[in-house]
Amino acid sequence: MKKFIVIISIFFAAGLFNLSSAQNINININLDQQPAWGPIGYDYAGYYYFPDINVYFDVANSLFYYLSGSRWISNKYLPSNYRKYDLYSMYKVVINDKQPWLQNKTHKKSYSQYKGDRTQEPIRYSNNTKYNNSKNNTRSWVNTNSSNPNSSNKIQEARESNTSSKNSRNTNNRQSDNSRNTNNANRK
Repeated sequence: MKKFIVIISIFFAAGLFNLSSAQNINININLDQQPAWGPIGYDYAGYYYFPDINVYFDVANSLFYYLSGSRWISNKYLPSNYRKYDLYSMYKVVINDKQPWLQNKTHKKSYSQYKGDRTQEPIRYSNNTKYNNSKNNTRSWVNTNSSNPNSSNKIQEARESNTSSKNSRNTNNRQSDNSRNTNNANRK
């Protein structure tokens, strides 16, 4: 009977060890996705909330969520009226809830004391080596190409289209040159 209890105890202890190991493995880390203006101290950040401007940033999808009238808008860039704000110096609250803007009234009240707080160190200025890749994420928050935040995709598509048509023309020119060279060689 003692042997049975000892064996059961060993299996139980091994099961607890495996359970705690599995919990440690499932920790989410997204340091490489965090922008250089994000706050230090977080291995994982789902969203940033900016109390100064009442805006959210989705780290995984690189999207801003801001109010336009009574609707929350998601976009790659903030509207041009946010141009004067510096996200590197503004206080960011990390929120790991899904769709945090649905709790905006609570966040505005809970984090209002951080308005104007400029003491938070951004990733860009950290000496910690775990942020080395994130320091390269110098993502702009306002579209500098145009006053229309949606036009950046059109500009990018136009650039890609021009590049592909130039490549196509260069390929066609090379083929024409080759056929001319072949015809000239056949005449000789």
